[in-house]
Amino acid sequence: CIAMTNEGAPSPIPSIKGILFDLDGTLLDTESLSDQAVLMAFGESLTKNIDKIPWELKQQLLGLRGAEWAPIALKYGAEKWGVENAPSPAQIWKNWEDSLNSLCHQVEKCKGAQALVCALAEKNMPMAIATSSRYEGVKKKRTRRHEDMFQHIQLIVAGDDPAVKNGKPAPDIYIEAARQLEVDPRECLVFEDALSGVRAGKAAGCFVVAIPDSRFTEEEKAVFRHEADLVLDDLSKFDGSKFGILLDVTEA
Repeated sequence: CIAMTNEGAPSPIPSIKGILFDLDGTLLDTESLSDQAVLMAFGESLTKNIDKIPWELKQQLLGLRGAEWAPIALKYGAEKWGVENAPSPAQIWKNWEDSLNSLCHQVEKCKGAQALVCALAEKNMPMAIATSSRYEGVKKKRTRRHEDMFQHIQLIVAGDDPAVKNGKPAPDIYIEAARQLEVDPRECLVFEDALSGVRAGKAAGCFVVAIPDSRFTEEEKAVFRHEADLVLDDLSKFDGSKFGILLDVTEA
C-alpha cells in the first residue's frame, strides 16, 4: 500500500539526481540476525532463555548507532530480564558486531532491493549507502553473495565516518553522503526503514521513501505516513514516476 503525506494536494514532481539507501532492513534483511546478535551480546549476564527481542525494545533500537542503542538495550535488560553484571555499552556494541559478523553469511536481500538497484543503475542514477553500521560491519555484510547489487552503488558512508558527528535522526550522514555523491541533498531520494532514518533524511532536506517494519501497528505506520513523502510495504512497490524517475520496479 502506498500513501503520500500530501494526499489530495498536487505538488511539483521532484528532480532527483541521487539515491541514498539505508542498509539494514532496507537493502539487506539483517534485522532478525541483528536481534539474535543483541541477545548474544549480553553473554553470560543474560540468564533467562530469551528467544527473540520483544517488539517494544526492537522499535527503540531501529536505525540507531551502537553507541546510542547499547544503553537502551542494557537498561531494558536490567529492568525486564533481571540482567546483572552486564558488559559496558561499548562492550555490548563490540559483542553485537562480532556476533552479527559471525551470522552474516545468512543475510538475504530485502524484497525488491536487487531489482530497484539494478533498474536505477540502468538509468545511470548515482547511488550511495548511508548506514549507522560501522565500516568493518558493512564489509562483512556485503559478502560475495550480494556483490551483484553492491557493485552498482558508488559509495558507502558508515556511522563511524569522521564527518558523521551525530547519528540518525540527526541529518549528518545524509548530508555527508550527498556531499560525497556531489549532489544537493534537496535533489536526493532516501530509502529508509526506521523512523530515526526518515527524520534524518528529511532534516537533511531530502525526499524520503519509508519501508517500515511490518510489525508496526497501523497507528505507528501513520507516523511514517505523516513524516515521509511516500510509504511502501516493500521496495518492489516503488513507482519512480512519483519522483520524476522513469522506472517502475514492479516491472523491472
